[in-house]
Amino acid sequence: MTITTTPSDAAPGDLDALLLPRVARTLLDASIASSEPAPLAVVGTAGSGKSRVLRRLFAALRAAGAHPVALTHLGELPAASGSVVVVDDAHLLDDRTLTALADRLRMGTLTVVLSTRPDPESPTLRALIEDIERHQPPMLLGHVSMADVTAHLGVEATDASRACVTRVLEGTGGLAWLTAEALMLHGDAVCDGRCDHDEISGSLADLVSHRIDSLDPSLRLAVEALCLDERAALDAGAGPACAAGYDAGLLQRGGRTVPLVRDAVRARLTPDRLLELYSARLVRDAASVQALLGDATDARVASALLADGDRELSRDPAKAAELYAAADRAGAAPEKLALRQARAAWARGDLDAAGSFVDRLLAGPVAPADEALDMAAAVWAMRGDMELGAQVYRSGIPTTPESRAKWLIAATGAGHPDPARLPAPAATRTIPTAYGVSLELLSRGLRATLDTDDHDGLQDLVRASEMYTASGSDFPLPELPAVIAALVALHRGEAAVAQRVLDAAIAGEQGGSWAAPRLLLWRAWVAVQREHPVEAENALRTATAGRPLGARDRLLADAVELGLVRRNGQPSELAPVWQRAQQSLLRVQVDLFTLVPLGEFAVSAARVGEIAAVRTSLSQAERVLADLGQPALWTASLRWAGLHASILLGSPEELTVHARALRAAAEHSPLAARLARAGRVWTDVLTGAVDPDAIEEASAGLAACGFAWDGARLASHGASKATDRRVIARLLACARQLHPRERTEAPAAPTADTGPIPLPVRGSESIGILSDREREVAVLVLQGKTYAEIGETIFISPRTAEHHIARIRRRLGATSRSDLMARLRMALDDDGYAADPAPEAGAETAQPARILAAAKPL
Repeated sequence: MTITTTPSDAAPGDLDALLLPRVARTLLDASIASSEPAPLAVVGTAGSGKSRVLRRLFAALRAAGAHPVALTHLGELPAASGSVVVVDDAHLLDDRTLTALADRLRMGTLTVVLSTRPDPESPTLRALIEDIERHQPPMLLGHVSMADVTAHLGVEATDASRACVTRVLEGTGGLAWLTAEALMLHGDAVCDGRCDHDEISGSLADLVSHRIDSLDPSLRLAVEALCLDERAALDAGAGPACAAGYDAGLLQRGGRTVPLVRDAVRARLTPDRLLELYSARLVRDAASVQALLGDATDARVASALLADGDRELSRDPAKAAELYAAADRAGAAPEKLALRQARAAWARGDLDAAGSFVDRLLAGPVAPADEALDMAAAVWAMRGDMELGAQVYRSGIPTTPESRAKWLIAATGAGHPDPARLPAPAATRTIPTAYGVSLELLSRGLRATLDTDDHDGLQDLVRASEMYTASGSDFPLPELPAVIAALVALHRGEAAVAQRVLDAAIAGEQGGSWAAPRLLLWRAWVAVQREHPVEAENALRTATAGRPLGARDRLLADAVELGLVRRNGQPSELAPVWQRAQQSLLRVQVDLFTLVPLGEFAVSAARVGEIAAVRTSLSQAERVLADLGQPALWTASLRWAGLHASILLGSPEELTVHARALRAAAEHSPLAARLARAGRVWTDVLTGAVDPDAIEEASAGLAACGFAWDGARLASHGASKATDRRVIARLLACARQLHPRERTEAPAAPTADTGPIPLPVRGSESIGILSDREREVAVLVLQGKTYAEIGETIFISPRTAEHHIARIRRRLGATSRSDLMARLRMALDDDGYAADPAPEAGAETAQPARILAAAKPL
């Protein structure tokens, strides 16, 4: 920029009217009054008054006889030593000219007075400014404060004037040029309380808009985007735009917006401009788009929001839901929106919302597409009604192979005939995809599990699970491939295979966010069967944290809790857990894929004497199996649970039914064969016939197929019926090996918040001298258990329990039974052991003679 200033151009009154920070004005006055010219850098944003300051300095230097030169390029650099050069907008000069200025300045043959925008990009200019600052501080322009404005007005501030100036500065963000324009429109030096700030703001809007329109198009977009969504200033890569907007005098430092500028941008925003900003990803927040659009609708904006929602659906379902809601308000067609909103709600685990959206779609005049059928069936399945899920497909008849595979899952789960028997549309040749192949393998494997030949479909189902994970699909379906594969592995007695399948699915995030809780719950159940209670508790805790479970998942979670308490807790703990859990059974219609948790409910109900609560569900399970032709693979586990329940209930008729069913299934199911053999040995034990070899073999067989707890109970019962001490010790050792009594929680590690773990006091010295086994016995003594009941609980003989109690008495120095109980209570309370009330003795072995006497031979 060339300076053509003359002395008359820079009259003092011109500068007096300029609004400057007090520090800058002091420095300016000192520079004008100085007899010797000194280097000076004037740094300020656009409109801050840099050029006017330079004109005043130029005039002052000329008046002092310094003969300054206004420089625009290298050819104008004076050769004489002691020359003064005035440069406006130095950030526009080339590096060659800037280098020449810096060299002459360092040699002391040239005085440089320049102005520039803040934070110039040129390293050469930054170095020149640093050299100038060695002579005196820079003059910084651009922002003004209350004190600056008051000094500029030159009057004593009153409460009214302070309030007025405060409001002006709030609107202008302290930008010097905008504040000066506001004060000019204000008119009076001292506010009398009658000024109309809204009118002033409206008058400034056109001025701000004009300045925005004069910007480079890319910078204009960036400034508008920041004014529409200020959070964008925090994004990586937003720094240059924020700095450029600040240099242009339209933003504050760091990209913070100015209220008057922000209001002007929003007031002039049209749907076309909003679409341009949104398409350029300069406005990305759905709420901001919705607020900016107001009550207006625009199909193009709606389409852009839908497209972004689709991109976010897998990554962030909550954000996708916001985008879809904004698209709805922007005028998106309902038929394009309902399924998307249903999928977003499904991914968040909000089954009611998903069902509401899909119901709206199914109720429309247009026949639902396969994706809508899949969504509706999956919602009904997760609500706990696979029957209605299958009915969705019967009403709509899916056409694609993928949807027909999902129909097969729902139909099989509900006990319906194979949909393959119904006519299907002609298949079109397609290139195989991981998603399509996984569902094809799933269909083939699931059908194989219902046959009676040697092929059980497990290999196909494991491959289907792996392929489905690899596909990255998060489409809804009635049951996950990993769950079906794991269930078949469990029904085959291969719990380790089930664990590996589920672990791989969890690690690969099979099914997306909606599937994670279900996979974790089944992982918890497998850990229960494999005698890993700590793993089970951790998986259960993770699955149930964060969001409510659907009815089907709630049933599984409650089954896991029942299994943990029944196998690892105190007998008195089971009843309250059952009272909570039985409510979930009322909300679910049993299907093929819920037979395993139903078995746990049946045994737990029999244990607490409330078998009537599961009768209806057991009848539903019987109907499903009967409709499917009593498939041997799916029958064995439920029959085994029924056999246990009938023993606990004292029902020989039911025991006979389940025993015969196991024998019938044994021809086609290796698991059923093992369970049938174990059942025969168990009935012998309950009648008093103890064959230690047979008991050990049956117990080990049960453990090998995922029923270690049952194997331990069989060995324990055998020991309770034996009379030979060596046989008793042998069988109890077998029981302890199959079901070790491990602590399920480790002490919490000290942290910075909690400090070190406090040391136990009072009775802890006493409990510290007891072994782990003696502490277990001590807990049971406080519960009022007899020697026999203690032995039954922890798999030791009554005689061994008696010896443990005698040693405890000696170590604690107890002189009587009441003294022993008092010392144990104090010691165990201090050490964190709970002593529950004693349960009824002999709950699991009640009436064995009467049961077996009436039961027909296995």
